[in-house]
Amino acid sequence: MSKEIDLMTYPNNQSLPDNQPYKIYEFKKTNQEKIPGYLVVSTAKLNVETEEDNSHRYFSSVANKKFFNLNDGEAEPSTQQMIEKISQTLQSSPDPEIIINIHGYSSTPSDTETGCKKIYEYINTHIEQANKYIFIGYRWPSENPIKTDESGSFRQKLINALSSLPTLLAINLALGLTISILSTIALLFLNILSNSAVHFFTALLILSGIVSSIIFTLIILRISTYFRDTYRASNYGTTDLVELIRQLDYTAKLLPNKRIKLSFISHSMGCFVVTDVIRILSDVFDVKSINKKPNSDIGNVFRLGRLVLVAPDIPVESILPGRANFLRSSLRRCEEAYIFCNEGDLALRFTSTAANYFSFPARTRISGYRLGNITVKHFNNKNDSVGHTPRYGVVNLHEQDYGKGYRLDNPYKYLEIRSSSSEHRKLEEITEMSEELVQPADLFTYFDCTDYKDDRMKQIGIVSSAIQKPAINFGNYIFLTLAFIRKSFNNRDPQGVDTHTGYFEGVFSQKAIYELAFLGFQGFLQSLSIEGGESEQISIFSQKCHEKQIQVILAPQIYQQKTQD
Repeated sequence: MSKEIDLMTYPNNQSLPDNQPYKIYEFKKTNQEKIPGYLVVSTAKLNVETEEDNSHRYFSSVANKKFFNLNDGEAEPSTQQMIEKISQTLQSSPDPEIIINIHGYSSTPSDTETGCKKIYEYINTHIEQANKYIFIGYRWPSENPIKTDESGSFRQKLINALSSLPTLLAINLALGLTISILSTIALLFLNILSNSAVHFFTALLILSGIVSSIIFTLIILRISTYFRDTYRASNYGTTDLVELIRQLDYTAKLLPNKRIKLSFISHSMGCFVVTDVIRILSDVFDVKSINKKPNSDIGNVFRLGRLVLVAPDIPVESILPGRANFLRSSLRRCEEAYIFCNEGDLALRFTSTAANYFSFPARTRISGYRLGNITVKHFNNKNDSVGHTPRYGVVNLHEQDYGKGYRLDNPYKYLEIRSSSSEHRKLEEITEMSEELVQPADLFTYFDCTDYKDDRMKQIGIVSSAIQKPAINFGNYIFLTLAFIRKSFNNRDPQGVDTHTGYFEGVFSQKAIYELAFLGFQGFLQSLSIEGGESEQISIFSQKCHEKQIQVILAPQIYQQKTQD
């Protein structure tokens, strides 16, 4: 048992705060798991008024106790003890790596724990390197609008939404409803009204209806919990994860020139958390960062490794050049970066863009879409698909003749945002770019899974309808919405589609997400049994993606092979 550190004598104020920002649980080993796994739970409450007793009871336990090393009747290990245990494991590893998984919007404790347990079991089954990796699942305080959680049932959430209305809005809502009811009664039952009275009551009904509708819209937005989760992700999720990394950085005592590689898997709004964390961890005053040549080292012991963003709910602006880009310097510190996206993502296409319409400073609809809405140019001739087939595999790959390797085109030539067959624009049309300068999009590898199928004989795709058309139009979205509803009610429905989280259900996509994060691109190629020279490996990888109907844009700045003389 590790000795507790005296907080009064802990130097430089490096101790955990009195109110610990998170608790740490260790996954239970059922067989011969070689990779240890932990769940870090932020102790921030869903509602600031939650009683301390209830909060303590909620955060001193987990939803799925069978997943973790929790013995009835025994005190839980303190957070500092768990930090020291993780640090000792890192110190004993010759080449230590931490991979952190971050969930997205509206995830319940049970959802997060089940998802992290799935990753923990996968990596211990498919990844052989022992004494190297530590897996950490991270839960920030997210609220599901439908399921029962700390905030109660949906009925309780509705009651809370009404009871917490500011006085001015509550008065306007009450007056609006009252006037609407009285005006309707007057128009329906008082036939003796003059024309001027009819006009007066009609005007009152319209005005009161508008006022009531606006307030009801605000109530619906609150019940959706999207903006509440955005606040929690920014003010709790980001800061608590930074604190965890800071504590590990301070506690881990490594040999000189030994660094811990830090990689991330994130989904949806969790991508917002991880990109904010990377920005904070990056030293903006580093001379190398100012000169646009930063290295991957951060803090005392860490080195940024791989970044995997799945259906990222962050602005497209994050990969566009310009002074407002907030990821440019921090992205350069990552060794590899990946984005998994699809055109039919209903959560990002409609819910997120509608919610962010109120706050995101965009002049056009195209600029307001999210990074997970990015797609790859589908057809050789986007205006006429007749006689053409979609391009799958590594789309920006050009193999050279006479054994001279390969060339990768600029991603901006292929990446676009499609809203319909008549509204789609390539990124190079949206903003000005310089071929001479490295742009944010050059650092990402993109997996467009719009038409992705594990089995091409099946009628429907993994994250979309896989209709192989230049764009998904209104009628296609209606069909896709019905398929999404079917999936929501019956997870095993063969005609159902989870457009936002289905990446974690597909065989190939799941393998790509987990193994790219743990093994990197070269390790992933080896796990696919792809051998040979670099050029041959890329060609075979492209063919495998073609078989799955996935379009890939490889990052030129990372995988570009220099042409031989």
